[in-house]
Amino acid sequence: MGKSTVEFIAKGLIPLGPKKITRMTTNPEKERYLIYLPLELNDLWREVYQSGKKIKVYIEVPS
Repeated sequence: MGKSTVEFIAKGLIPLGPKKITRMTTNPEKERYLIYLPLELNDLWREVYQSGKKIKVYIEVPS
């Protein structure tokens, strides 16, 4: 993990890098989408999941 990533995590931010959105369903009335999280951070995801804490997600769509 680079120094800048550690600084982000210390501030409560986790940069994920560019991601694609995957459609999970084919039913247009119940569309669901996924954003896959980096496997390299599975220990962190597990810790957040087990803590039961809610997270905030911000998405930037570059022009």
